[in-house]
Amino acid sequence: MNRPDSLPTMTLAKVFDQFLDSTPFARRTRESYTDDLAPLLTQYGQAPVSVLTTEVIQAYLARQEPLAPTTYNRRLAALRSFLNFLDAQGWQISELLAGVERKPERARETRALDAGRVESVLRQIADPRDRVLFWLIYDGGLRCQEALAIDIDDISWPDRSILIHGKGGYQREMFFSRAVGTLLDKYLTTRGGPTTGPLFVTHRKARLPRRADLTPDGYARLSYRQADTLWKQYTPDWDLHQLRHTAISVRAAHDYTEVDLKRFSGHTTLRSLERYIADNREAAKRKAREWERRHC
Repeated sequence: MNRPDSLPTMTLAKVFDQFLDSTPFARRTRESYTDDLAPLLTQYGQAPVSVLTTEVIQAYLARQEPLAPTTYNRRLAALRSFLNFLDAQGWQISELLAGVERKPERARETRALDAGRVESVLRQIADPRDRVLFWLIYDGGLRCQEALAIDIDDISWPDRSILIHGKGGYQREMFFSRAVGTLLDKYLTTRGGPTTGPLFVTHRKARLPRRADLTPDGYARLSYRQADTLWKQYTPDWDLHQLRHTAISVRAAHDYTEVDLKRFSGHTTLRSLERYIADNREAAKRKAREWERRHC
């Protein structure tokens, strides 16, 4: 890799900070890039940028091979974006990803789980933070990043509602159950009853607090990568996003109309809900029985 003499020798971590600061990314994009490139930065962050060679990049991508295609492709996109930034700064490293292709992804499907099994697993989680996090995702049909973005200020206890900051800057209200309200209260009690700041935070204080979304006492907002790792400890064979799929599919099979589902899930179009409705056997059975009662 060639580096112009006019550029000082800088660590990879320092240049990555410049990459995030100099590009108008949304907050979630910044968090996603930070999580996706964390394995690379953990190993080489304190080395100069010149550490990025074809061999290092190939070894990094090889370690990502066991990941699901969607996760692999997301990490590849983050790496490509970072390398393009370095290339624009004059580091001349665009060839490092030459010939590297995205993995083919299967057609999107609901991947809903059995609701009874999901609830059984959730009831067995002992950690107050983890239990309420995953129950909240399931109870509200939330995207994981939506749950992690919640601030305590977003919670309205009298209404049992939470202001959710969804994709594309769209906001909606989630109305949580009394059971989830009890779990939320127990979790916040373990933290001393804070009234502001991130809802879900790490158990240990942040080691690099400058970039972190911190509480006043130095704990960082839980990241997607950390939440996904926790979920795999409880359910190694289940994808975290399946909680959301299951929640939406269960409601599609019962009394929720398409409009209700759109409001509940935060999808911006009804077409996005087709995969939850079209192949939902329980929903089809319910409709058939309703028709039977009306015409017999």
